[in-house]
Amino acid sequence: MSATLFALALFGCSDDGTTCQRLNMAAETYQNREACAAKTDAALETEAALKADYPTVYAQCLSAQQLAAIGKNTVDLNKMNGVRFASAD
Repeated sequence: MSATLFALALFGCSDDGTTCQRLNMAAETYQNREACAAKTDAALETEAALKADYPTVYAQCLSAQQLAAIGKNTVDLNKMNGVRFASAD
C-alpha cells in the first residue's frame, strides 16, 4: 500500500475563486496534509505568489492525484472537496 502524498500548489484566481489557474512553478510535496498546510503562509510570500497577475492567489494542499487531475486546466477551487483556502490578498 502506498502513502498518499500531498502537494502544495499556488493558484491565481478570480476574486471569488471560481476561475483559477495553477501558477507556473513546481508544487512541493509532503508526507501528510498537516505538514503541507503548515507551509501555506510561507508559499504566499514567495516571489511567484507576490508577482502573480491575478486578483487573488491561493496556496492549496491537494493530494498528488488531485493535482495531477487538475493539470494546467482552469478550475473552480470552490467545487473541490475539502478545499480550505489561504489567500495572499
